[in-house]
Amino acid sequence: MTAAEPGWLELRRPIDDAARQESLHLLDHAVARLSAETEPDTKSLLAIDIGAGTGNSALWFDTALRTRLPDWEINWILLDSDQASLDLAATALPHAQTICTPIVALPTVSAELLSASEFHGSQMLLTCSALLDVLTETDLIAVVRTLKDHDGLGLFLLSIVGGWELDPVHPHDAAVDAAFTSHQHRDGRLGHHAPERLMNLARRHGLTAVKGPSPWHLTAPADRTFLARFLSERLDAACEEDPALAAAARDWWTQRQAQLDSGLIVRVDHLDVLIDPTGRARERENPTVRMTTPAVGTEMT
Repeated sequence: MTAAEPGWLELRRPIDDAARQESLHLLDHAVARLSAETEPDTKSLLAIDIGAGTGNSALWFDTALRTRLPDWEINWILLDSDQASLDLAATALPHAQTICTPIVALPTVSAELLSASEFHGSQMLLTCSALLDVLTETDLIAVVRTLKDHDGLGLFLLSIVGGWELDPVHPHDAAVDAAFTSHQHRDGRLGHHAPERLMNLARRHGLTAVKGPSPWHLTAPADRTFLARFLSERLDAACEEDPALAAAARDWWTQRQAQLDSGLIVRVDHLDVLIDPTGRARERENPTVRMTTPAVGTEMT
């Protein structure tokens, strides 16, 4: 997994934070599960943000969780394979611990953490933002195994699912999007299939998957700086995947650049996924119990 450039992560932070407002119903679902499954004297949460990058994802989760769980002890682990990113993350979230390791090591890392005296008896929550599309099948297996082994909750936000809407439309919009989507599947990455693949793996292991949308809503000229970089980098990836697109790409970019000043509306779809082990845990205690009712505002799969 290649580390994202810190400047890009900072540029997208307010855009991501706005989209995460659509994720709050899933966060509230997770908080309700944590509260229901915890004894009054064991309000301790071990939160592990995977692919933590420079810490923006964990920082958002930390703020939202502390607002909803004010009397809980919340301990953060920031996990990433890029040490330079983690050094920046440690500044953003100074009370967190950082671990530089690939996601495939997550089952071992989580087991070691939860066996440590400082985290004994803690509930576990895995989080991430804008990560699933760059993961492989092996990575997702490690994530699901970790959740299953420790009856952990997983809340994975802002995963691209393919497709975008631009107004005004351009005849090459679909070709650029198709080439970019193919580019996201290089080197074994799951790309836009990752959220559905994660939910399927979770269901196969007796876990429950809840999903919800969290699109970006962008407008120019208000979001001009962000859109200029977002569109140009997406176009670069598309042309890298399909060099025959070069002539069409030049025409497309010329028009889009002009619209950054004259007016452009862009919607980019994402999917949030909550993995909930509660039904599985209850079934182990009482095989006659089944959880069938989703939280309000969620879609159960």
